[in-house]
Amino acid sequence: MRTARLYGAGDLRVEQVPDPTPKAGEAVVRIHASGVCPSDIRSYTGVKATKAPWTPGHEIAGVIEALGDDAPAPWAVGDRVAVDWRGVCGTCRQCQRGAANFCENVVSYPIAGFADFTAMPLRQLRRLPDEVSFEAASFGEPLACVLNAHRAIPVELGADVLVVGAGPIGLLHTQVAASRGARVIVLDRLAARLEVARACGAHDVVVAGDEDGGAAEVRALTDGYGPDAVIVTVGIPEVIQTALAMAGKNATVNLFAGTHPKGSIAVNPDIPHYDQVSINGSHDFIPHDFSTALRLLRFGLVDVAPLISHRFDLADITKAFETTRTQTGLKSIIVA
Repeated sequence: MRTARLYGAGDLRVEQVPDPTPKAGEAVVRIHASGVCPSDIRSYTGVKATKAPWTPGHEIAGVIEALGDDAPAPWAVGDRVAVDWRGVCGTCRQCQRGAANFCENVVSYPIAGFADFTAMPLRQLRRLPDEVSFEAASFGEPLACVLNAHRAIPVELGADVLVVGAGPIGLLHTQVAASRGARVIVLDRLAARLEVARACGAHDVVVAGDEDGGAAEVRALTDGYGPDAVIVTVGIPEVIQTALAMAGKNATVNLFAGTHPKGSIAVNPDIPHYDQVSINGSHDFIPHDFSTALRLLRFGLVDVAPLISHRFDLADITKAFETTRTQTGLKSIIVA
């Protein structure tokens, strides 16, 4: 089979390797869609250190090609599936307190999504309803991460929610916030992305200018009060600092994106104190988030079609990575 292997910064090669064979309790999945994630790009550019060579890709969907011994009856060759790459134990302190995203025994399976096939434990597979396409199902993992954030963001009906960043993640946040009854404002530097944000349910969009990052316009759109919630999907310290200053009184600010390279910001302690602004973050997801993500996709509560700007064959994976790296369009997907 073909597989993409990353040897170092900018060195991504498509090679031939033996087809995987499923062990007991495993399935071999023929991959039909695999999304390119910003974390893949950080490895590709060398910002994130990884052991080379290896096959990236963790946003995948496909069809069961083969089953290992003693596979339970509900599973069959031909089943359409999405893959949850985070294996949690369910018994450690973090899992039992509902924080399985911090499982003490987590297994981060190297699912090798940028390949023709991958082998995964059956317990990590989610059967796909007929209504969910492979391309839509490949958004199950990033959408699950978005849902993890929203469990920590109070949103009342009619609340003003500001989403900072109109990349694929920001557009998922836009749709989820809108589905919760929020009036959503999306802020980004790229006007073309803001047009997609409108199609994804944004009530207002703001171009982030150089002078104040769009703060004055956001304030005006909220009648001078500032938004009730701010979701920051851009991992740049200066942007985070500006977003904190935009929040209204008694607001919640969710720092969704990590900073790469790492940085720091200066926080005026009077913002959380006198303005009672809550600052939280979110990381990965729990299994229930993944299941909920597939339900949102199944019933059309989240539509990922506007987010997909490029489709590539595995042979052109370097083009897919470069397209994502240069922010040309929105989401790039490897399809078969």
